Amino acid sequence: MTVYYLKLDEAKDKLLSLKDQEKYVAMVQTAGVITSLLETKGVKPIVVGGLSVDIYTQNDYATRDIDFVADGFQVITEILLDVGFEKDGRHFYHREIEVAVEFPDNFLAGDPDKVVRLQISPDTYINIISIEDIIMDRLRSHCLNNNEEDEIWGFRLLLANISRLDVDYMFRTCEVAKESNVLSQWLAKLEEAPVAAGEE
Repeated sequence: MTVYYLKLDEAKDKLLSLKDQEKYVAMVQTAGVITSLLETKGVKPIVVGGLSVDIYTQNDYATRDIDFVADGFQVITEILLDVGFEKDGRHFYHREIEVAVEFPDNFLAGDPDKVVRLQISPDTYINIISIEDIIMDRLRSHCLNNNEEDEIWGFRLLLANISRLDVDYMFRTCEVAKESNVLSQWLAKLEEAPVAAGEE
């Protein structure tokens, strides 16, 4: 497939056109614009965190910002400032479209070979953490912090996507016995779910 990379002026116009869009649409499209601009500079941003959960749950999860994992922070900063973002540490904010962007880490906590390229418009796409790795991210957070919300969303992602998950891979990525135990519990719980897995 031929990849079209946005020019700077095109990117600015596309961002401003998102001003009156629903929040989820604005964030996903902004992520696509940023991806296009950064990849022309050799930087591959990967959507992680809340927005990835929102995408995999088809806008069920309300998130307030876009989290990317990417190396090359100086290049990232220059590009985002050029298209109208303001910088505060590793956070960026575009006032006109009210979208916040953060780069919390340089490296993906997961398998880069499983990253999904998702076309979001005729001229833009995003790179998104795999469904397996975002489930494990929520599961790991639940195990570390006893976070009930992460438990709920991790299980919902598991339920909705079980038919296409690489479960063996997920067990291999468990770092401690508690994570393996919780994953086993979630899988056992699927048999008790009121709807068939994957039909959500």
